[in-house]
Amino acid sequence: MNEKEKQNSKNETKKKPEQMNEKSDEEEKKLESLRKAGDIAKKVKKYIKPKIKVGSMALEIITDAEKKIKELGGFCAFPVNLSINNIAAHYTSPIKDDGLKIKENDIVKLDLGVHIDGYIVDTAFTIKFNEKEELENIITATETALEAAKMMIKPGVNTREIGKKIESIIKGFNFRPIKELGGHQIERWLVHGTKKLPELGSQGGDEIEQGDVFAIEIFSSTGTGSVHSTNSCHIYSLNPFAGRVPLRRKSSKKILGFINKTYRSLPFAERWLADEFQIGVAFGLQELIRQGKIETHYVLSEESNAYVAQSEQTVLVTENGYEQLT
Repeated sequence: MNEKEKQNSKNETKKKPEQMNEKSDEEEKKLESLRKAGDIAKKVKKYIKPKIKVGSMALEIITDAEKKIKELGGFCAFPVNLSINNIAAHYTSPIKDDGLKIKENDIVKLDLGVHIDGYIVDTAFTIKFNEKEELENIITATETALEAAKMMIKPGVNTREIGKKIESIIKGFNFRPIKELGGHQIERWLVHGTKKLPELGSQGGDEIEQGDVFAIEIFSSTGTGSVHSTNSCHIYSLNPFAGRVPLRRKSSKKILGFINKTYRSLPFAERWLADEFQIGVAFGLQELIRQGKIETHYVLSEESNAYVAQSEQTVLVTENGYEQLT
C-alpha cells in the first residue's frame, strides 16, 4: 500500500464513526417520529369513532378528524377518507360540501394518516349500521385477516405468503378481497412505498426486511372483488416525475409553490387549497393537472349494490417480528 492509499484508508477510518453516529441519529429520529405519529393516530381514532353515527355529516367527521391530528401535534399524511358502502377508497369531502350524510344500513370506513416530519403511519377501521345477516361478519373478516397477517410479519418473509393467508381468511368468511387494493410499505414522505403487501396469493410479493414500515390493509367485499375509478376526484398529489412545465396562470404558480413547500409528495385535498387561496383553486388545479404536474386520485368503487369493509394498522418490522404503531 503506497502513502496515498494509506492516507485514504485513514480518512475512511475517521469517517466511519461519524457515519455510524449519523445513521444512529437518523434511526432514532425515525423511531421517535413514527411512535409519536402512531400515538396521535390512536388518539384520533378513539376521539372520532363516537362521532360516526347515523345522521352525521361526512364533512364534519372528516374535518374534525383532520383538526384533531393537528391539535395533537401531527400533520395529515393524506386527507381523511370516509368511504360508505360500495365506495372502497379515496372519498374525502369536496371543495363545496356535497351534503353526504351517514344513513341507516350504511357501512362506513374511515382511513387516516399521520406524519411527523415525513414519517408516516396509516390506519383505518369500519363501523356498521347494517344488520343484514349476510353482513354479520364482514368487519370480523378484515380484522381476523389483519391479525393473522401481523403474526406473519418478520424479516425474510415474502409478502406473497401473507397475501395467500389474507385471501384464504376473507374467502373463508364468504367475502372477496379486493385485488386492486391492499397493504403497502410506507417510506418517508411516501404513503405507498416500493414494496407491496397484496390481498391475493396470486399477486407478486416482496421480501420483508428489518426496519421496513408496512401498512397492513385489508378489504372484504360482497361484490366482485374489484374496484373501478368513478368520475369524482377530490384528492391530488404532486407528480414526482414531471419536470419544469410552462404555466400561464399566476394562481397555478402560487398553488404549485404552496404544494411543494407544504405537502411535498404527500396527497392533499382540494378543500385544503381553498383554505389557503380564496380564488383560483379550480382553474389552477386544472392547469397543473393538464400539464402533468399534479396526479389525480379518483374515488374507487365496487359494483353499486356491494358493501366493503376495511381494517388497517401500521407496523414496524423488528429483528424477530414487528412493533405495532397504530
